[in-house]
Amino acid sequence: MIHDPQPMENFSIWAAAQGGEPFDPDLLEELVTDLLHMATQKTAGQRKDKPRDLPFENLERIRMGILAEATMLVMQGGMDIIRAALKEANTNDLRLCPRQHAGTE
Repeated sequence: MIHDPQPMENFSIWAAAQGGEPFDPDLLEELVTDLLHMATQKTAGQRKDKPRDLPFENLERIRMGILAEATMLVMQGGMDIIRAALKEANTNDLRLCPRQHAGTE
Protein backbone atom coordinates (compact mmCIF):
# COMPACT_ATOMS: atom_id res chain seq x y z
CA MET A 1 0.00 0.00 0.00
CA ILE A 2 1.35 3.42 -0.96
CA HIS A 3 0.86 6.12 1.66
CA ASP A 4 -0.11 9.58 0.41
CA PRO A 5 1.76 12.11 2.60
CA GLN A 6 -0.33 15.11 1.52
CA PRO A 7 -3.01 14.85 4.28
CA MET A 8 -0.25 14.59 6.93
CA GLU A 9 1.56 17.62 5.47
CA ASN A 10 -1.65 19.62 5.48
CA PHE A 11 -2.37 18.62 9.09
CA SER A 12 1.18 19.49 10.21
CA ILE A 13 0.95 22.95 8.71
CA TRP A 14 -2.56 23.44 10.13
CA ALA A 15 -1.44 22.34 13.62
CA ALA A 16 1.53 24.71 13.51
CA ALA A 17 -0.73 27.54 12.34
CA GLN A 18 -2.99 27.06 15.36
CA GLY A 19 -0.23 28.25 17.67
CA GLY A 20 0.64 24.75 18.84
CA GLU A 21 3.83 24.11 20.71
CA PRO A 22 6.65 26.64 20.74
CA PHE A 23 9.45 26.17 18.23
CA ASP A 24 12.09 23.72 19.50
CA PRO A 25 15.48 24.30 17.83
CA ASP A 26 16.96 21.19 19.48
CA LEU A 27 14.21 19.00 18.03
CA LEU A 28 14.64 20.54 14.57
CA GLU A 29 18.40 19.91 14.70
CA GLU A 30 17.85 16.32 15.87
CA LEU A 31 15.35 15.64 13.08
CA VAL A 32 17.60 17.12 10.39
CA THR A 33 20.56 15.14 11.76
CA ASP A 34 18.46 11.96 11.60
CA LEU A 35 17.43 12.75 8.02
CA LEU A 36 21.04 13.32 7.00
CA HIS A 37 22.05 10.08 8.73
CA MET A 38 19.35 8.17 6.87
CA ALA A 39 20.40 9.71 3.56
CA THR A 40 24.02 8.65 4.01
CA GLN A 41 23.72 5.21 5.60
CA LYS A 42 24.61 2.42 3.23
CA THR A 43 22.05 -0.16 4.36
CA ALA A 44 18.86 1.89 3.84
CA GLY A 45 17.99 0.85 7.40
CA GLN A 46 17.21 -2.71 6.30
CA ARG A 47 19.88 -4.65 8.18
CA LYS A 48 19.12 -5.69 11.73
CA ASP A 49 22.85 -6.20 12.45
CA LYS A 50 23.42 -2.45 12.04
CA PRO A 51 21.59 -1.04 15.08
CA ARG A 52 22.90 2.51 14.52
CA ASP A 53 21.18 2.71 11.14
CA LEU A 54 17.74 4.27 11.19
CA PRO A 55 14.87 2.35 9.58
CA PHE A 56 13.22 4.08 6.67
CA GLU A 57 9.83 3.51 8.31
CA ASN A 58 10.75 6.66 10.29
CA LEU A 59 11.24 8.80 7.19
CA GLU A 60 7.72 10.22 7.05
CA ARG A 61 7.72 11.02 10.79
CA ILE A 62 11.07 12.79 10.47
CA ARG A 63 9.98 14.71 7.39
CA MET A 64 6.74 15.85 9.04
CA GLY A 65 8.62 16.87 12.18
CA ILE A 66 11.00 19.03 10.13
CA LEU A 67 8.07 20.59 8.26
CA ALA A 68 6.17 21.36 11.48
CA GLU A 69 9.21 22.77 13.31
CA ALA A 70 10.26 24.92 10.33
CA THR A 71 6.69 26.24 10.01
CA MET A 72 6.59 27.13 13.72
CA LEU A 73 10.01 28.79 13.44
CA VAL A 74 8.73 31.11 10.71
CA MET A 75 5.31 31.75 12.30
CA GLN A 76 6.74 32.54 15.73
CA GLY A 77 9.20 35.12 14.42
CA GLY A 78 12.34 33.00 14.61
CA MET A 79 13.52 34.09 11.18
CA ASP A 80 13.56 37.70 12.36
CA ILE A 81 15.86 36.70 15.21
CA ILE A 82 18.13 34.79 12.82
CA ARG A 83 18.26 37.76 10.43
CA ALA A 84 19.09 40.12 13.32
CA ALA A 85 21.90 37.80 14.47
CA LEU A 86 23.29 37.65 10.93
CA LYS A 87 23.14 41.44 10.65
CA GLU A 88 24.92 41.78 13.99
CA ALA A 89 27.57 39.32 12.78
CA ASN A 90 27.83 41.48 9.64
CA THR A 91 27.08 38.62 7.26
CA ASN A 92 24.24 37.44 5.05
CA ASP A 93 25.84 34.06 4.37
CA LEU A 94 25.10 31.28 6.85
CA ARG A 95 27.87 29.22 5.26
CA LEU A 96 30.39 31.56 6.84
CA CYS A 97 29.21 30.63 10.31
CA PRO A 98 31.05 27.71 11.96
CA ARG A 99 29.00 24.52 11.83
CA GLN A 100 28.72 22.30 14.88
CA HIS A 101 28.21 18.72 13.85
CA ALA A 102 26.36 16.23 16.03
CA GLY A 103 28.66 14.82 18.66
CA THR A 104 31.25 17.62 18.48
CA GLU A 105 31.92 20.42 20.90
